[in-house]
Amino acid sequence: MTPNSGIIGIASNIRCGNNPPFLLNDFFAMYPQFGLSVDGNYTIPPEITQIYINLADACIKESRWRSYWTIAMGWFVAHFITLYLQGTADPNSGSAWVMAAGQAKGLNTSESVADVSVSMDYNQIGQDLEGWAAWKLTIYGQQLATIGKLVGKGGTYVY
Repeated sequence: MTPNSGIIGIASNIRCGNNPPFLLNDFFAMYPQFGLSVDGNYTIPPEITQIYINLADACIKESRWRSYWTIAMGWFVAHFITLYLQGTADPNSGSAWVMAAGQAKGLNTSESVADVSVSMDYNQIGQDLEGWAAWKLTIYGQQLATIGKLVGKGGTYVY
């Protein structure tokens, strides 16, 4: 008997199972901008991309996402790679640049053109998307959160 069998298992909304393979080439086919550049170098090391694929495999289950699973895997990985790229700095650029690369980024709440002025709101990150927080920092995370709200909530204990 599997955890999803029976009325209680179905009502719990818990989805179990293994994912099919999702490989580096699958991701690069979806998002070639993260793969090899015209000079033959990777935008980021493939080992880093693989780390995020492994994380996505643990978090995004095909049994829940069904036909959305492949694109959800891509969104998840692209989101974290984008955040990774935002936080990288040339180690030879000095400590100020390295620290600046690792600082949290807020959302633009106002802009000006003359004399260039941008206001950032760091508190707004956690107040939107009802708990999806940092997922709204990239377009990929926003897409994942939008569809994630459609595919269902997490597990529920039914007694």
